[in-house]
Amino acid sequence: MFGFAMRVSVSDIFQIEERAIYEGLFLAWQKGFRKVVIKSDNALLVDLIGNGYAADSNISEWRLIYDLCKKDWQLKFQHVPRDHNRLADCMDKVANSELNRLSLFDVIPTHARFVFEDDLHQLSIVIGL
Repeated sequence: MFGFAMRVSVSDIFQIEERAIYEGLFLAWQKGFRKVVIKSDNALLVDLIGNGYAADSNISEWRLIYDLCKKDWQLKFQHVPRDHNRLADCMDKVANSELNRLSLFDVIPTHARFVFEDDLHQLSIVIGL
């Protein structure tokens, strides 16, 4: 498991989440992960990418995501309720102040550990684990 945070120059939340999914997929592939679950609180984005609609898009970000999705690995896109995805908001607070520069984390930052564990607990209740 790993994480990242990044400040981006786009202001549209849909574009920000597209970028986060792209960067996450790219990093997961580079790190050798071949079974990946992508969780997002943006149901529309999860549906569009998870059901292959990115393949027909003329938008460059979508094509990049599609190209990563068709590599030889197992991907699962999953919608999670926003209130069970607080870790993303917490990690945003530790992002480097420079635009478009990734901050990578191989361990959960201390201030984010409680949020991570609580989100995991809440999610397991929601999906009945």
